[in-house]
Amino acid sequence: MRKPLLLLLAITLLLGACSRVGLAYRNLDWLIPWKLGDYVVLTSEQSAWLKPQLQEHLAWHCSVELPRYLDWLQRSQQALSSRDSELMADQLSEFEQAMQRIAVEITPSTIELLRGLSPRQVEQLLASLDEQNAKLREEFLEPPLPEQISRRAERMEERLQPWFGNLNTEQRERVQRWAEGLGEQNQVWMDNRLAWQQALREALEVRRGDDFADRMTALLQQRERFYTSAYQASYEKNRQAMAAMIVDLVALADSRQMARADKRLQSLHSDLAAQQCQAGESVVSR
Repeated sequence: MRKPLLLLLAITLLLGACSRVGLAYRNLDWLIPWKLGDYVVLTSEQSAWLKPQLQEHLAWHCSVELPRYLDWLQRSQQALSSRDSELMADQLSEFEQAMQRIAVEITPSTIELLRGLSPRQVEQLLASLDEQNAKLREEFLEPPLPEQISRRAERMEERLQPWFGNLNTEQRERVQRWAEGLGEQNQVWMDNRLAWQQALREALEVRRGDDFADRMTALLQQRERFYTSAYQASYEKNRQAMAAMIVDLVALADSRQMARADKRLQSLHSDLAAQQCQAGESVVSR
């Protein structure tokens, strides 16, 4: 039987996005993989060009994807209530498909924006990435491994808290075992991040070239092509480890915790349903 994956999705994927659902729908630039505006100062001309592009993406997202999300959340709530493992597993596949559709949607405008960056802007972008990587190394790699594991468990408990409330002793122990099982995953994750960024750097060097669009399309839509061997080897294993942990946490949850998780899904559904596409935002799915 396939592992139940609903709460894995809800906790690790929806938490960051849907807890700020209103903001996300008004500022779709959070969907661009590296949120370019956080890394480089755009010229007034670039900003003026980007604004209608983002509005178009927003219109597509609101009119095409929003109804799918509402249906997804409703079925997720049913799966949670019944603890239907088959339905829960299907939910994961649908969410991954949604992320892929978003990647496809934003690829053309992202290519166009990056193609037009000046040498100075590219330097600024790469320097910003280097600065962020240094901070990530300090936070995730410099502490000794036992401390990395402890912090990993703490972060997971923080993500679970809005869904389950305070974890009981057995649940905290299960989270700790999961954190220990990942071992030196922080290093594997960082190496993979740097590998993707190296491919981005190489693409930006030839951003005026004929193959730039193909390079960026692969980077945005086929990220698995750039996985390191270690990351590729651990990806499915870690995904299953997360799923197994969530399955156990649900099994260890009392009625109060399950009611809380159900209520949170209801709240997310209500928040999404309240988002109204403005007149003229409806677009044909493509």
